[in-house]
Amino acid sequence: MQYITLIDYILLPLYLGIFFFFAKKMAKHYKEPDLKKYLLTAFWLRMFGCIAYSMIVQYYYGYGDSFTYFAGSNFFTDQFAKDPSTIKYLFSSIKETSYWYDMTSGDKYFSGYFGAASGNMVMKISAVLSYLSFNRFLIISLFFGFFSFAGQWKLFLVFDDINKNRYRKLLAFATLYSPSIWFWGSGLMKDSLCIGATGFVIHFLYTLLIKKKFSIWGLIYSLIFLYAISVIKSYITAILFVSMAVMLLFIFLKKVKHIVLKLGIIMLLMVVTATVLANLDLSSQITEIAEESVLQIQSFQQNYQASQEAEEMSKGGYEIGELNPSLTSIVLKSPLVIFTCLYRPFMWESGKIMIFFTSLESTLLLLCTLYLFKKTKVIGFFKIIFTNQYMLFCFVLSMLFALTIGFTTFNFGTMVRYKIIFLPFFYFMLVYIYSEMIKNKAGEPVNGIEKKQN
Repeated sequence: MQYITLIDYILLPLYLGIFFFFAKKMAKHYKEPDLKKYLLTAFWLRMFGCIAYSMIVQYYYGYGDSFTYFAGSNFFTDQFAKDPSTIKYLFSSIKETSYWYDMTSGDKYFSGYFGAASGNMVMKISAVLSYLSFNRFLIISLFFGFFSFAGQWKLFLVFDDINKNRYRKLLAFATLYSPSIWFWGSGLMKDSLCIGATGFVIHFLYTLLIKKKFSIWGLIYSLIFLYAISVIKSYITAILFVSMAVMLLFIFLKKVKHIVLKLGIIMLLMVVTATVLANLDLSSQITEIAEESVLQIQSFQQNYQASQEAEEMSKGGYEIGELNPSLTSIVLKSPLVIFTCLYRPFMWESGKIMIFFTSLESTLLLLCTLYLFKKTKVIGFFKIIFTNQYMLFCFVLSMLFALTIGFTTFNFGTMVRYKIIFLPFFYFMLVYIYSEMIKNKAGEPVNGIEKKQN
């Protein structure tokens, strides 16, 4: 079905001009010429990624979740046109909306998407945006891409401030110009909303907790975005809270100067945790969770293998071996899962051209990590992580995401789309470690500006 039409292409220059106007307005807030340049470059990359992704889905694959969300949003707008009172379903529960769709539509194909909170949310947002875009698929995608860009720019500003403006160009290339991020995080997808919303939330929390600046509007939009993330992909919210809790605990312990008192607090936390676990007798629950996790993982694997056999075009999967229904088995597999999520596919594993481009980026990431390992003698690498609260946050967040995504995704194409949510944090961690390594060798860059070799 043709979702991108001639009208899309006619409207495209107009809307690109409108979004560029807002991007230029954003750039005027910054006095530094390099920040303006990075912002506008990131904007155009995101717009290009949005258009390229939409065209590939339309003309190369011919199908995709983006089209499903667009078709679902059309159902909403069509019903609103017939009966304005149905607009209430934009704010109704998932159960009510799903029942309404099943009773109204004769086509049950999208029933599962309407019954899932995540898909339902994306369809509703797309439906609202359709009134601002003449209900054109490509233009709605630009709205998603611009939101993703704006949120990630906010995240970049946080990274730049933490890194004290050092190696800003390198940081921009890593966290803003990375192809997988601007390509997979720019279309009419859940991932575009999540990466944009996450950037806004992190920027607000950093401004509030670190900079000690409060904004009522910042609080309002952060709560809205946090709610949206929780609905679309709840595990993102959970990992953000866990990572934040670890960082806050680290900050608290760091302020305790007396070594005996610090050890006492750590021992107390360990004793309390052990006592709670012992009294709750969680052994059976842990075993049950492990068994359920394994069954879910095996189900994903079997479904993927079935689709592999049914469609020769879907080459691009991987296996992590057989999992036993035990917590021990999951823990033992974790290093392989994390490595796979971070650094695969390898170039020789590329079954499709899209996977090949992904493999180039993952190979470069592996080489950069190995370079830092060598220069810091590995110990220095982890010393920086575990002595800095921000690096600890990025590390915990990246590892938890890599575990979650790696254990539940057995397709490289799907994996690279899911992992863009944590790649900026992992890339920033590497840039920060590099900055600290250079600082220890040659001192701080003058006035926070990159040295010529960068």
